[in-house]
Amino acid sequence: MIEPSARQRFTSRELVAAYEDFIGGEPRYLDTETGLKAEAYRFGTRVLLIYEESETGVVVLIHPTS
Repeated sequence: MIEPSARQRFTSRELVAAYEDFIGGEPRYLDTETGLKAEAYRFGTRVLLIYEESETGVVVLIHPTS
């Protein structure tokens, strides 16, 4: 699932590249208690967060806003 904030900030190519890396590799963050997996990707000054919900297996791509 790609959040609107990520669709507006990143190109399709950037989103696909980050998603494929996330799926194919080991996440930098893994909460052993909840099973939540997460990774952050930097594209210039923009940051894309990807996480997988452990219960549903849904992968979410989001651009954090302050």
